[in-house]
Parts: sequence; structure tokens; C-alpha cells
Amino acid sequence: MSCEALGLRLLSRVGDLLRRSSCDCVLFSGGIDTSFVTLAAVEAGLRPKLITVLFQGSADEPYAEYVSKVLGLDLIKVRPTPEEALECIDVALRSMVTIDPIEAVSGSAVCLGLRKARELGCRCVATGDGGDELFIGYDFLFGRDRNYLDGWLSRVASSAFFNSVPISAQLGVTVLLPLYSDDAKAISREAFNEGCDVRDVNGTTYGKYLMRRVLELKGLSLVAWRRKDPITRGSGSERLLGLMSSLVGDEEVRSLTSLTGVLVPSRPHAYLLGRRLSLRLPMPGKATRNLCPICGSELRDGFCRFCGAYIDEAGSLSVYSDDASNISGASRLLSKGPKG
Repeated sequence: MSCEALGLRLLSRVGDLLRRSSCDCVLFSGGIDTSFVTLAAVEAGLRPKLITVLFQGSADEPYAEYVSKVLGLDLIKVRPTPEEALECIDVALRSMVTIDPIEAVSGSAVCLGLRKARELGCRCVATGDGGDELFIGYDFLFGRDRNYLDGWLSRVASSAFFNSVPISAQLGVTVLLPLYSDDAKAISREAFNEGCDVRDVNGTTYGKYLMRRVLELKGLSLVAWRRKDPITRGSGSERLLGLMSSLVGDEEVRSLTSLTGVLVPSRPHAYLLGRRLSLRLPMPGKATRNLCPICGSELRDGFCRFCGAYIDEAGSLSVYSDDASNISGASRLLSKGPKG
């Protein structure tokens, strides 16, 4: 089966699920995944509202405007204040046992969008979760051999985590992940077998090839070949990292390291750890095996969900970090010193 035909089948299955679920809103970025979900909704006869979260410096805005204009859909822009963004950081912390700045900042953007959906009275909010995982959208996967990707697909099909799920439960909003449905998982396997996941196009390697081809086929060529941005960069919410950093001094890093035993690798980590303690939120128990060298939680497949540290196959440790790692001692464990 051609990649176009496979992509069109995915489009149809996603649209069918959206129609059956009466999804009337999309948490929208203007990226490949949410544009594909939105196109599927329109092809299925739906007219969803598109909700996009935009901080100053957002890369998403022109793409979001383009897709909404081409498809003739309402685009609702959420431009949060720093205070609103920090409120949603707390919602993310209440929803997940984590102090990982990337997870928390991503969660803040999701929370802001879902709060707007709740305000608008959306019955169901569709997300693009699952597209990167099932259709090989992450660039760190592009150089991997097919045996590794085969194992990756098996793992993510059964155990991928998406912060929209616990955050939506915290907010009382119904979300749907059509790119992580059973149909999507089956089609992702076919895409993998047919080589419709990763392709070189004009000298550039792209993941999610079958989805990109469908977007191009349906007249959304500008977004079809957009390079992937993480939600933190696309929405501009990486500015939250700077805001959290500005709220933490050296003494707080020392105090939190001494109090908790966590080798605080960055000031945003310190801010989030301090908020967890202030809000009296649960902390993970110390692991008895596969200990994270940063926080002592259990590593699963080399990854620590609590602090975000990762140990690769060669044994190198990486984690979001800044000068706080020199204060806490975390820098001694990092293979290449502080990095973000």
C-alpha cells in the first residue's frame, strides 16, 4: 500500500473517532499532529474550535493562523500572563509526580489550553498526542536502526505517557487522543513496515512522512513540511523556564538539596521541588533498584520520570541543567557539564 493511501486511511479512522466522540474542540499548535487531527475532523464533517496557547515569541502562531484560515475554522488564542502560567505549573504538579522542568512547562501549556476549553464549554477536546511516538516524529530516532525502532514502537504502543490525560482529569475536561487509538497503533505498524514513517525529502529527513504527505495532498503544504518544535518552543512557553529560574536563589538550591537529598540540577528544578513541598504534594519513594543518580527515584528504560534525567546505552547521564548543578553537586555526574 502506498504511503498516501495509508495516510488517508489514518485520516479516515481519526475522523470517524472524532465524529463518534462528538469532539468539538482541538488543543491546537499548527504542528503536524494537531493539523492532521483538525483536517480529519473537517473531512468527517465537523467544525471544531481550535485553541492555541501563545506566549511571547511563539513559533506556532503563523502556522495556526494558516491552518485555521485554509480550513475556515475559528481560532481561539490564549495569551497567558506569567501569573496564569505559574498557576498552571501548580496544576501540572498536582497532576503528575514530577519536578522535570520540561514536563512541567509542557503541562502548563496544556493546562492553559484545557482551561480555555472548559470556559468555552467544549464537550470533548482532541489532542495530537501519540503522533510523534507512533509515527516516529522525534528527531533523536531518525538515526536509529529498524530493530531499535521496532522495539520502540512496541514500548510506546503499550506504555506511552501523555500529560494531557492527568491534567484533563484534574480540570474536569474530557480529552481524546485519536492518534493513540487502537486503529492508529495498527496503522503505525503498517507505516513502519512500508517505510512510511521516516523519509528523506530534498535532502532533509522527516518523520511522520505519511501524515505530511496527506497534509500536502489536502492543500496544507506550508505546515506539511514544518520541522518539529517541542510544545515548549512552539508555544513560546520556554520563557517559563527563565521565569522560574529568576525566582530561585543560590541558598534555596543548597537548602533543597540538603533537605531532600535531590542533587538539584537546575533552578527550575529547584522552583518545582519547592512548590511540591509548599503544596504538600507527594514525593516518590526512594527506589531499591535502578536508582536515578540525581534524585534517587527509579529509572525505567534509563529515564527518570520525577526529575527528567536520562542514562543512555553508553552510560552517559543527561538532564536539564544550569549553574545550579554546580551548587548542588549534580555537575560532577554529568558527562559534559551543565546543559539545557
